[in-house]
Amino acid sequence: MSLPARTAVVSRVTNETKIQVSLSLDGGILPPYEPSSHFPAATPEEAEAAKKGIVPPKDAAHATQFTATQQITAHTGIGFLDHMLHALAKHSGWSLALTTITPRKTSSLPSAQPLPKRSAPANPLTRFGRGDAPLDEALSWAVIDLSSRPYAVIDLGFRREKIGDLSTEMITHGLESFAQAAGVTLHVGCSYGSNDHHRAESAFKALAVAVRTACSRRVAGEVGAGDVVSTKGVL
Repeated sequence: MSLPARTAVVSRVTNETKIQVSLSLDGGILPPYEPSSHFPAATPEEAEAAKKGIVPPKDAAHATQFTATQQITAHTGIGFLDHMLHALAKHSGWSLALTTITPRKTSSLPSAQPLPKRSAPANPLTRFGRGDAPLDEALSWAVIDLSSRPYAVIDLGFRREKIGDLSTEMITHGLESFAQAAGVTLHVGCSYGSNDHHRAESAFKALAVAVRTACSRRVAGEVGAGDVVSTKGVL
């Protein structure tokens, strides 16, 4: 059964940071960014190509990966953050394009990442998801509920103040902000690991697995198809 792609385009402008996000929860081609005076104007050729979807920048870094089923590019100005967002998108099954402009280098996670808090009754979401992911000696887990009840408990046990240019404190804060902005209940923890890079990356991959499960849709013929996934009858 072919279902419509779930896509969103979001812009967020503050005095400190300008963010553009294009997201497809189901992979595939990304819709173009909203026009913005804050980002460089495209050449006529780039503008024409962008009508069909996001075009990867010519100076694409390691956090860009366009395949037949996924389009991912993240440019925040912080290499480790780009790496984490790339991992999150790849293992969630998303297509994601994110670009930022920062007057000064900041160390926070962008909070303009949209997630569905509910879906049309014809194709309800699974709603709950759990993911576990190892990276060498580190093992992390994540549990998410697309509940419209924003809450987060994040315990990654970092030992260092920074990983590259990214503040470990802001990784925790960013995941908490993500839960608030998306309206989800989120618990993420690292069970063990001696390397903070591995702790963080395994946590993002675990979150990706949890998100992918929770965002899967119940199609006709499955138990719960057409139902609101709540005993209250509403999310």
